[in-house]
Amino acid sequence: MKIKLSVIIPVYEAKNTLPRAINSINNQKIKINTFKVEVLIIVDDGKNYKEIIPKIKKGMTIKIIKTNGIKTGPGNARNFGIVKAKGEFVGYLDADDEWSENYLSKMLELVKKHGIAFAPTRVYDENNILIKHFEGKKRGYLDLKDIGDIPCSFHPFIIRNKQKKFEEIRSQDVYNSACILNEYNTKINMINGAYYKLNLQKKSVTKEDGFAHKINLSYIKYQIKSLKNKNLKIARVFAIRRINNNKYIQWKINNNNKSFYEYLNEKEN
Repeated sequence: MKIKLSVIIPVYEAKNTLPRAINSINNQKIKINTFKVEVLIIVDDGKNYKEIIPKIKKGMTIKIIKTNGIKTGPGNARNFGIVKAKGEFVGYLDADDEWSENYLSKMLELVKKHGIAFAPTRVYDENNILIKHFEGKKRGYLDLKDIGDIPCSFHPFIIRNKQKKFEEIRSQDVYNSACILNEYNTKINMINGAYYKLNLQKKSVTKEDGFAHKINLSYIKYQIKSLKNKNLKIARVFAIRRINNNKYIQWKINNNNKSFYEYLNEKEN
């Protein structure tokens, strides 16, 4: 039986969260033995994760692969995974995040029809309380304009040979999604009834000092690259992201102990 899906999980300092992420694949409401899934653990900290890998369902395999260095970044780790993947499709899961229980069945259904699929992203705090639900502004679809207007990442399932190489700076997943949407004429189907669960941690990178400034530098690089490549729609996406990010930077001056997602809630209220 051929491998239908390769799930790529970049791993860095994730021994406390990786078992939960893998179990969210194990707990999918789908008969995994009807097709093959490989889970590629791409280790970017040089550590041994073998002893903490949960027992997995029949029809699933796990491979542990080390990158070519230490802390090379999630973009480089994802590129390692794409090269090693054997599935017809590739999908993504971060080591501290989860899939809702219907995620796999919904995403597979759409990717088989269209060659690519996206899901809503839900953000949860460290107490597992829902903070925010993000999806395309047009229900059932994700549009290139959404990448500029909606301040989160969306993770695709996509035909493996259509997946482009990731950049190796911050927000590479956002830039990658923008490039995919631009190539697919800006509009792609988004699943209903399932979601990607983004789990904030006490030491989440979004809470780091200077995070917004570092993100802004990445946005500038993506904007310049897009302009050089005459991808004006993508350049506009990152111009909008920069505007919104700068508003957050100004807000942060008087709200030093609050997170980015608290800013979004205050902004809406």
